Amino acid sequence: MPEHTRTAVRSHSLRALERKTSHRCKAIECPPFGLTRTCRAISILQLQHLVNDCRLSLPALNLGSLLAATKVEDVKDFIEQQFSESVSAPEEVFYVSEAHIKALRVLSTKISSAKSIFSDYTLSLRRHEYLPSDGLVLKAFGNLQLLLEFANTKRTSMEQTMLKALDDFPDTTEARLRKLMSQIGEAQDPFRKIPNVTVANFNTLGVGRWVDDEIMNYFVSKWCRRSTVLGLNTFFACKYLFQEDSCLFAKTGTLTAEAERKALRWCANTMKNLDTDHWDAVFIPINENQLHWYSAYIDFRLKRIEIFDSLETTCVTNRDKPLSLQKNMKLMLVLMWLTEVLGRLRGEQVMLKNNPETDWVCEPHSMVPFQPNSYDCGVHCLWHLRHLLQYRQIKPGSLAELGLAFTDNMVGKRARLAGELLRDCGLEDGQLPSLSLC
Repeated sequence: MPEHTRTAVRSHSLRALERKTSHRCKAIECPPFGLTRTCRAISILQLQHLVNDCRLSLPALNLGSLLAATKVEDVKDFIEQQFSESVSAPEEVFYVSEAHIKALRVLSTKISSAKSIFSDYTLSLRRHEYLPSDGLVLKAFGNLQLLLEFANTKRTSMEQTMLKALDDFPDTTEARLRKLMSQIGEAQDPFRKIPNVTVANFNTLGVGRWVDDEIMNYFVSKWCRRSTVLGLNTFFACKYLFQEDSCLFAKTGTLTAEAERKALRWCANTMKNLDTDHWDAVFIPINENQLHWYSAYIDFRLKRIEIFDSLETTCVTNRDKPLSLQKNMKLMLVLMWLTEVLGRLRGEQVMLKNNPETDWVCEPHSMVPFQPNSYDCGVHCLWHLRHLLQYRQIKPGSLAELGLAFTDNMVGKRARLAGELLRDCGLEDGQLPSLSLC
């Protein structure tokens, strides 16, 4: 058809549409979709701008290619062709994974904004009759939604690759973590947004360092918030379970009503701070003489009280002894008292004292993965909590999913904790030149 004929047809169509409408908006040509209404054109222009913006991450993407995608695989190819995982050297794995994860996060954020544009567009559809262009616009929105799903799936895959690399290449991870710690030490304090955490506290996540109380408290509080686990901070144990702050000797004898009242008040305040009302388990980190971390766990659903200690000599040596001679037996008696107290807070009766018929299981020295050194106890303690939140138990070795398994060298977990804390401070991946961690 000659160009002047096409122009005449379009002009005739525009006039016909304007006569039909009861609204004031006009008919307008909006390539590549065709004739539409001015009220819809606003959303279409926003859609065009969004797709053009996404080309920074996906150069092959444009409205034409998006509309030409007729199969799910066609949309998936936009992601697969741009984000390849075919690298093998440690530094390449880190570099490529970091770059791709960052790009995919940015891409997902951009595409997510299509939801509000789509909402406005569907509202405008109610004002006028359906046009052929509407089908194309809806197809573009549908393919964008598919693209978002594939981008998120690919990012998750890349993050899993990164997690595996952190554990599989500990020497490279150590070097990167040391560099990060050096950069944070030289930069302006990024932790002003987080109460009680300083650069000095953060540095205890470095290679070969002993994790301190503030780091332990930060992650216990963050991870347990709005969960079913009541995570108590590191100061609870020394006040209510032990005779003194060193946490060396558990309390003995009959615990007073005043002690019960104070413990209940502490736990009630923790419930409020963590915004959790429906907890059914309690996690208690224990700092033994400022030298060693281990933890206690009370599970009301499974009716178990366990003490987790990653120090092999403590665990193995004591498991072979009679219960009365085991190191943690006195602590277990105090935990049994606490379980009865917290049972009342939960509105259920728990009777453990002088009750040999109880169906509760008490393990003073539960088997857990062991630390191969003297300094990873804090990381192990935090990873106990991760497992309890995920599985309600400590899963050894390959039984845990990728990224959660304990390893002989926990530097990968240290790096992840450091990256998580820095992102919580508002630092984006591009501001962490040495490390971009999942």
